[in-house]
Amino acid sequence: MPDTFSPPQYSETNLYKLYNQNHKPGLYVVATPIGNIFDISLRAIYILDIAKCIFAEDTRQSRKLLDFYNIKTRVIPCHEHNELSRSVMEALQSGGIYALISDAGTPLVSDPGYRLVGWCIRNNIEVFPIPGACAPVAAVSVAGLPTDKFIFLGFPPPKEKAKIAFLSTLKNITATMVFLESPKRIVNTLQNMRNIWGDRRCCICRELTKVFEEIKRGNLSELGEYFSKRDPIGEFTVVVAGCGQIISNETESEIYALLRQELERRSLREAVKIISDSSGISKKAIYQKALELKLLADESPEK
Repeated sequence: MPDTFSPPQYSETNLYKLYNQNHKPGLYVVATPIGNIFDISLRAIYILDIAKCIFAEDTRQSRKLLDFYNIKTRVIPCHEHNELSRSVMEALQSGGIYALISDAGTPLVSDPGYRLVGWCIRNNIEVFPIPGACAPVAAVSVAGLPTDKFIFLGFPPPKEKAKIAFLSTLKNITATMVFLESPKRIVNTLQNMRNIWGDRRCCICRELTKVFEEIKRGNLSELGEYFSKRDPIGEFTVVVAGCGQIISNETESEIYALLRQELERRSLREAVKIISDSSGISKKAIYQKALELKLLADESPEK
């Protein structure tokens, strides 16, 4: 592996288009790799190379990336404690192209930067996105859960009482939910989710795009048990099915089987409530499956 990166050969026409896009002065919010160092766009490399200055959450961490791509641009610390420091504001007011990066992924997504971006907007300094790697979006893309609606909720509160209250407010959210969590709290968080929401489908992505990347899918109880038997390390992205999501033929078959079992000894209303409470699937969705089950029974050739 070379010490610095030499990009592949591109046609002179394409390079001309890249180098002559006439980028406007302002702040460029640049996504950087979340693990694999090659997960960065050519435009991001170009902006970082031509910028007058790069504002970085951790200059030591960012310098590893910049050195790999042989980028010599000056780097100024810009973290949650100094986003609006005099050096940062004076630099931006002097004009030119500036870049904002975080330790990994897309800045402002559970990272510092929103105060700086807000200040730029209020002071008529244009802000431009340079899209790229983002752990929550990467996790959603491989989770196998519905993607038509999803909501990113960051880190749950670390303290138990606050975490339970926070998760309780999300019980009826129908969209797929995405969280970040630390290895020390992942098992506890999965157990709380199971207790409050029922045993929903879930996907956990650990160390995305890194050497020891691990993607596990299953119910909350299964994944909680899996990680309780290990010493979890790394960065965790947790994707959980929303309320009422029936997301696979396997799950649908399980619901039919539970309905047949419960309806032998309970009323429809009681059966729907019990299955909804235990599965995390909405009563409306369970009731719909009960109607489908009745229709299937009515159409059975044994009738």
